[in-house]
Amino acid sequence: MIRVENSKNLITKVLLALSKKIFPNTLYPKILFYRASKKFKREINKKKSLQTFSEKLDDINKYEYKITSQNNEDGIIDYLFSKIPNNKKFIEIGFDFYEFNSLNLIKKGWNGKLIEYNKIECLVLSQLIKHYFTNSKVIIQNCKVTKDNINKIINYSDDSQIDFFSLDIDGNDYWILKSLDLNKVKVICCEYNHWLGKDIKKTVPYNANHVYSEEGYYGASLLALNNLLEKKGFDLVAVESSGTNAFFVNKKFSNNFIKLSPIDSWKSGGRFYTPEQKKEIANSIRNFKFLNVD
Repeated sequence: MIRVENSKNLITKVLLALSKKIFPNTLYPKILFYRASKKFKREINKKKSLQTFSEKLDDINKYEYKITSQNNEDGIIDYLFSKIPNNKKFIEIGFDFYEFNSLNLIKKGWNGKLIEYNKIECLVLSQLIKHYFTNSKVIIQNCKVTKDNINKIINYSDDSQIDFFSLDIDGNDYWILKSLDLNKVKVICCEYNHWLGKDIKKTVPYNANHVYSEEGYYGASLLALNNLLEKKGFDLVAVESSGTNAFFVNKKFSNNFIKLSPIDSWKSGGRFYTPEQKKEIANSIRNFKFLNVD
């Protein structure tokens, strides 16, 4: 049985490699769609689940749960918009086939734009959404986001309001937020670099060609993001218990929530790492160049 399974896996890998090389924009995405379809269907039909990753919880963490988000972001998003009027419009930059913060919103009839640099992920997810959400008007845009083109990519119309904006590009997140006009955004979800600690105001230097490093060289500290977004009119209202994402609400609506301290509510991440790996990353991160920011 094992030999048969190994043979099937080998044949699949060979077919994928050949189709990617010969038919990268036609056959290859179709094969990926076929392989991804069953798992995607299974993921979008999952029931709520919860795994608490931290003992240091705020009151808002009691609303956490996961359906199609990476961790427990789905519950926080639902709770926030139970108290914020919205037009069911989102923008998310950086996503995976099966897990991203707006997928549960798409299930509920929200529309918006998904932006990703990986062309194949865009092609496959576009097919998956058309197949499973036939009435969806979600736009999937394949492009590289920089601090110079971000406002053009978002392309606000005069009357548009972005209810939910999610950013996870594992690199220039701070610089994208700094450059972006956020006046028409209600809620921001952004990944922070927990490896930098709670009382550090640092980010990676801007580099349009930044490459994510599993050794901790990515993004910005929670305190750096908080200080930036506070100046742009947002309050920190939630830090998801896995120590991955933080939520900021436009001050026009933040009175509905408890404002959090980025130091007191900071949570450690790295749940996928062993204690030995965490020590290695803590040591290696000292060798990377981070910038101090106000």
